Amino acid sequence: MIMKIKINRRPVVYQGVTYPNYEMDFYTSNVYSKCFKDKDRALKPIRKRGGYPSFNFRHMEKSYTARQHKLLAETFPDLLSKSPLVSHYGLQIGKDQHELKTPMGFTFICNMVCPDHIDNNKANNSYKNLMITTQSENNLKCDPFEGRKYKGINKTPYGKYRVLITWRNILYENGKPFHNSKSFETEEEAALAYNTMLKESLLTVWGSDLGPKMYDLAYKNTI
Repeated sequence: MIMKIKINRRPVVYQGVTYPNYEMDFYTSNVYSKCFKDKDRALKPIRKRGGYPSFNFRHMEKSYTARQHKLLAETFPDLLSKSPLVSHYGLQIGKDQHELKTPMGFTFICNMVCPDHIDNNKANNSYKNLMITTQSENNLKCDPFEGRKYKGINKTPYGKYRVLITWRNILYENGKPFHNSKSFETEEEAALAYNTMLKESLLTVWGSDLGPKMYDLAYKNTI
């Protein structure tokens, strides 16, 4: 009898540790326990605080709870898509701090590389919807803060609307963080200007190759 090898399954990896009693399927994002007699019975995901589907599993008499998207990213880091900066610098998942130079000579402090939901839906953990990215790029593509209509805009005490682009982890030669701001009469005018200023800022920091890629990744205000 010829055994069919499931090349889409691997032993689960979490926080750099491999757990041989559990396997994950790349195409379905399911986790299976090898302790089950029925090897094709998937663990049931639970929804923890924050809305992320997670799994409980045991190893060496200890219990762990891990988010589904993090398990998929750590188990199959070579198969998931990668963000512009992760690809450019060859970064790996983790919280190690990296001090890097941008193509335009700025200092870029990268504090975290993590999996990100491309469509911002925490429950959509398909491999097609996950990207390994830096925390900076993750923040760049986030929606406006709750209660805000547009991203990157504050109302001043004088009734005007200010576009504010500040990246504290991107430093000039003097060590000061990147800063770009301008005030406008109306909120809609500021929202449109944010898109232009964001593109200009990304080109200034990342250059003509990475800049447009970062802009395509970023959230842009829609009027």
